[in-house]
Amino acid sequence: MTFYIWKRLFSLELRNGIGIDLEFCDSRPVWTIKDGEQGVMPFEGAVIMLPFLTLSIGNVYEEV
Repeated sequence: MTFYIWKRLFSLELRNGIGIDLEFCDSRPVWTIKDGEQGVMPFEGAVIMLPFLTLSIGNVYEEV
């Protein structure tokens, strides 16, 4: 599930893990679909990993 709030991308995903982790990243690769084509773009923001859930808060951008 992905949505925008306050000009930030919020993404909630299921994961197979029970640990708790907090990660701040500036170039984490994520899968995207743009104009019907699948590709990879860097993600900049925070990733919060909870038991069985991953919450990503930030932005996806294109490299220049």
